[in-house]
Amino acid sequence: MNHSAKKPAVLALNCAWPALKGGIPAFNRNLLAAFAGAGHRTACLVEAPTRDDIEDAAAHGVDLFAAERSPAGPSMMLESPAARLFEPDVVIGHDRFTGPSAWVQRRRYLRDASLVHIVHTAPAEIERFKGGLDATERAEERERIIRMVTADADVVAAVGPRLQRYTADLVEDGSGRVRVVQLDPGLGPLHLGRRQPPPKKQVLVLGRTDDLELKGLDLAARAIAAVPGADAASLGLLVRGAPRGECDALHRTLVGLSGVARERIDVRPFTTDPDELRRDLLRSLVCVMPSRVEGFGLVALDAIAAGTPLLVSAKSGAAELLRDRLGRLAEPMLVDIADEPDTDVLCWSAAVARVLAEPEAALRHAEEVRQRLTPHLTWQHTVTAILDAVAYAPTPRPYGGARRRQ
Repeated sequence: MNHSAKKPAVLALNCAWPALKGGIPAFNRNLLAAFAGAGHRTACLVEAPTRDDIEDAAAHGVDLFAAERSPAGPSMMLESPAARLFEPDVVIGHDRFTGPSAWVQRRRYLRDASLVHIVHTAPAEIERFKGGLDATERAEERERIIRMVTADADVVAAVGPRLQRYTADLVEDGSGRVRVVQLDPGLGPLHLGRRQPPPKKQVLVLGRTDDLELKGLDLAARAIAAVPGADAASLGLLVRGAPRGECDALHRTLVGLSGVARERIDVRPFTTDPDELRRDLLRSLVCVMPSRVEGFGLVALDAIAAGTPLLVSAKSGAAELLRDRLGRLAEPMLVDIADEPDTDVLCWSAAVARVLAEPEAALRHAEEVRQRLTPHLTWQHTVTAILDAVAYAPTPRPYGGARRRQ
């Protein structure tokens, strides 16, 4: 990294700017917007940006570069003239998705930059929930990629406390020299104003639905069916996050799993439209994240920013972060996961029932949580954590072969 007085220029690599993506692209977008907002020259190398992507990035102060093309299509492994002319001081890669590409860019083309690798997933925890007979092989291969990239990274970071701990264990070499920086994401856009209980009693599951068991969609559907009391008969489930064209199939699956009337479950396609997402959060009685395991779970912070009551899996990085930051105030939001379906359904139905019984109290609690976290969970703090780690990292040397850590 160039240690001059100027602010370091930052280049991140991501498969796509998040016109149609959530998760890591959304994290990347918020992070780069924060870098740009702090006065850093900021850019992102993506495979094939659309015109809307370029305009959205520019609106946040980020230059978007298209990857060079090979006969097989765009490849971020190829040298990018735009990235070279940009002359970044810091190159950021995300997990197995763009970590290897960032490694190549730093090793071959951008040798004066510092390499930052950010871990977003815990393969050994999640692969067995995704089906198939090769979960162990997938986990081993994905962990191998992480270890190889982090061996040459100047800064290794992970999102939230759970992934920080997982990554520290994964890259441990017996010397204790590999430090893994914990990156706490910022809250999303805040909803300003007093919240009232919504007219419709509705439970919201927000986020991609590709992995039904991992994300606990079956638990959510069965939990609303098991909520006791007269008011529960009208309790609905809104699932926002199905792939387009698969909403009806997922609706039939959830109705079959839960046995509730078809009109009580509403499945909608995935979107990153902020107006749609905010509308879903503001019209829901409670947002639930019943993942059987979750490295972090950005959805939790979106719900908190909107002032929507939240129930989150205790086996998530978000739950650990909330407990660390809030202490006992976090407890009403955390729901245990035993990975025993009948037990878990009872736990989640009881938690939803408590919100349903006292919605005004749940909203007051959500507002207190938001006020407590707003000054502390900001993307500027995330930026500072990365820059501090880069500043204290050993000065990178040009690659002639594999580098050693200092």
